Amino acid sequence: MHRRWLPALAVAVALLVASAVPPGPAGGAAGPLPLDKLLHGAGYAALAGTLVVGLTAHRRSTKWAAGLSVCGATSYGLAIELLQAGIPYRAFSLADAGANALGAVLGAAVVVGYRRRMGR
Repeated sequence: MHRRWLPALAVAVALLVASAVPPGPAGGAAGPLPLDKLLHGAGYAALAGTLVVGLTAHRRSTKWAAGLSVCGATSYGLAIELLQAGIPYRAFSLADAGANALGAVLGAAVVVGYRRRMGR
């Protein structure tokens, strides 16, 4: 494995572990959103962003990389939600899957915007 993939792998493993361990105490809200939805969004933004970086390392189209990264991160999030349905202290949540997808879109968009601004 090339080291350009290590950040994405690290984020993916961290998301899997965080999604499989017993949940901590109920969080509060951060503005209008529950804290857990913000954490879902941030985690999948990081995953999609690191996937964009890994995919564009070989001069692939940034738009192509962003689209594939969003699809990959969203699919990974949905797979984890499905796994959680079988864990006694976890549950499948469409709201969490939606937060994952929104985070993936935002994470990819931030990386694409940054790369464009930097002329990459």
